[in-house]
This record gives sequence, structure tokens and C-alpha cells, in this order.
Amino acid sequence: MGSLSLDFARAGARTVVARRRHSGPLLIQRAFHEPDGSCQVYLIHPPGGVVGGDQLLVRVVAEPGARALLTTPAATKLYRSPERTAQLEQHFALATDARLEWLPQETIVYDGARAESHTRAQLAPGSEFMGWEITCFGRNETGFASGRFIQSWKLERAGATLWSERLDVGGGTPILAAAWGLAGRPVVGTFVATGARAELVDEIRGVAPACGEDWFSVTLLGEVLVCRYLGYSAEAAKQFFGKAWALLRDRISGRQANAPRVWAT
Repeated sequence: MGSLSLDFARAGARTVVARRRHSGPLLIQRAFHEPDGSCQVYLIHPPGGVVGGDQLLVRVVAEPGARALLTTPAATKLYRSPERTAQLEQHFALATDARLEWLPQETIVYDGARAESHTRAQLAPGSEFMGWEITCFGRNETGFASGRFIQSWKLERAGATLWSERLDVGGGTPILAAAWGLAGRPVVGTFVATGARAELVDEIRGVAPACGEDWFSVTLLGEVLVCRYLGYSAEAAKQFFGKAWALLRDRISGRQANAPRVWAT
């Protein structure tokens, strides 16, 4: 089991990692700072992969006025497990006027993997959250013939649910090929952002590539903007989501997008 707890707080013009606690194989590198003082942190999982029975828990608190972005330097790999299920949980708590972004690299679900990933963000009034998950089913011609992957999201503000979703994909089941499911496309992505306005929907649709065999969508559900990708390339999903993230940063909070250096490696 691995756990990591981080508290981000304002220290003058900068956001810093005020408290850090970890056990097992979950670490962070030193924090980087954007020109406006926002904090960027890379989450490290030294084993490089997750197997059945593993439990990884990330808890993050963004204190009032904090600005932080969390990402990973490489894809998360969920390996084959004959019986036991791996558990990944991400819990985020945002205080008033905090801004938190959870933008990891893709997750690769290997054939035969059994895993669950649950993300929950609790927002105070005046705080804003952006986050994405990009999931690749299968690694080679065998695809995702066996196993099971469950992924859930829940965004709350002041105790009320803003948006929630649950994806349950069984290896070798009809959802992989059916038109009502993944339609034979092995990569699915979701990007959510709070604080968006209706006029931003068309702007973000404008940065989506021509569809071709990849599908893109943008929807505003209450105050939560939801961008979707369904296709064949994690890189295409990241490019679309990255453009949407940069646009939303500017329009929602007036902040320039400074992509983490690790995204270019």
C-alpha cells in the first residue's frame, strides 16, 4: 500500500507544499513554480506499475488562495491480475479561492488487469478544479480480452454534487465494440472543469481537431464543463485536452498556461 498527503498553501506570492506525508512507493519531486507563483508537482510511483492487490491513495488539500497543478512523469500501467483488484484513489479538498489541477499522463490497462480508480474533489465556494483522465485499454493485438476496470468521478461543492460519473469496462464484453460503448476504440478520455460559462463551449469545440476516426465532444452540465475523447491515440487526447486546458485557464482565471516540462519529454 502507498499513500501520499499534500497540503498546498500560499506563502507570499507563491504557492508552496506546506505539508507532505507519505508511506510506501508514492513520492513527489521538488516543486516547480510558474511565473505567477503557481506550484507544479510531479507524482512519482517508483515501481512503475500497479498489480492486483496494490492500494494507492493520494490526498491533496489546497488551502485558501493556493494555486497548484499535479501531474505524473509517465503513464500509469495496470498489469494483469488473475484474481485480486488494485485500488487507486484520489481525494482533493479545495478551500475558498483555491485552484487545483489534476492532469496525469494516461493510464494503460493491460489485458487481464483488475483495477478501480476513484477521484473525488470537494470544493468550497469560490474554488475551481480542473482534471482529466485518459485511459488506454489493451497494449497489443489482444486488446482487453479479460479483466475489469472501474473508474469513477465525483465533484462536490459545499456538500452538493456538481457532477458524477462511473465507467465499468469488462474485458471481452460488448461495451468494447458496441456503438453505445467504445465502438472499437481503445482510448477514452474525460476532462472536466468547474467555473466555465456557456460561451466557452463553442470556443473549446473550435480547438478540437477534425474528427476523422477520433470523436470529440464538449458539454456544459451546470457549472461543470465536460470534454470527451474517444479514439485510437492517447497523444491525440492529450493534445485536445491540453488546448482546452490552456483556453480555460485564460478565460476562467486569467492565468497563462505553462505546461509542465515533463510533458515535452
